[in-house]
Amino acid sequence: MDGRVDGTCPHPVRVIGVSGLTFATMTLPPAWQVTPVAVAAVVVAAIHESGRALLARRQTKAHRRTTFHRALAFYAGLLVLALIASGPVNRLSMAWFSIHMAGHVVEMFFVPILLVVGAPWVPMLHAVPIERRRRILRACYLGSSSSALARLRWLITRPATAVVLFNGTMVLWHIPRVYNWASWHGWPMDWCMVPMFVASGYLFWRVVLPSHPWPPRGSTKDQVGAIVITAFVMLVTAISLAVLSRTALYSMHVTMDGTASALRDQRVAAGILWVCGDFWAIPALVLIAYRTFIRQDPATDDVPGDDATTSEISGQTAPGVG
Repeated sequence: MDGRVDGTCPHPVRVIGVSGLTFATMTLPPAWQVTPVAVAAVVVAAIHESGRALLARRQTKAHRRTTFHRALAFYAGLLVLALIASGPVNRLSMAWFSIHMAGHVVEMFFVPILLVVGAPWVPMLHAVPIERRRRILRACYLGSSSSALARLRWLITRPATAVVLFNGTMVLWHIPRVYNWASWHGWPMDWCMVPMFVASGYLFWRVVLPSHPWPPRGSTKDQVGAIVITAFVMLVTAISLAVLSRTALYSMHVTMDGTASALRDQRVAAGILWVCGDFWAIPALVLIAYRTFIRQDPATDDVPGDDATTSEISGQTAPGVG
């Protein structure tokens, strides 16, 4: 019997040979660790809070209270994201795919909802010096429609783009070859997978939800279509993991837990994905029906006078700004 430590993985893996057979064991990372996602969440929160403090100087008491309540939702989303990326969930997800799947669901569905409801863009824009802020807004809203920035903005705000990116991201990172590569190298999880989940989730939920001062990006048909298509993709993915797969697909979890246990856990993960498809889709459809048929106002949660976006686009200084 001989043993060696494989340094190609970010966490210690001891490869042991016995009578010509090779076995691998892995040591889990610390329960708490500093990750790029957590650092980014702290930086974004600091920028947002500095901008909110500057914005508060020109707001009425009622508007400050409204902005504060939105900020709480935004900070809650960042906190949950940081805890998943840097806490025990990240550690345990290496051993159990079901926990990994639960983290994916939170990162793609529930964290982005909090970020969208938190409406961060107006406070964060106020963290930028006023002249530079005006240049940014003019370039986004009054610039030439043929400019690269205008074309990019048009593309990423299309409902179809959001649906394709969201579902494409979900499917991509569950392809065994891609997932195995990311899990054994480590860095793609923090630098690629989690940011892609959150960003595509944000774009997806902007199709359905307003984010002050903007209404939902999709019409009622777009919203219903986005939800139905995504729920169907989740269902197909879950069936592929639970029913169509006769063996465990992900080598990291086979190494940590054994083939039979990893297959059982993979089916539990598929159940989590399947159940969550109903858990979020049905309330979302009910919300759309309520806005369309009862309130008959799906558009905006705007509070007049709560931001200086319009005046800054036109180049005029709003009272108390700058």
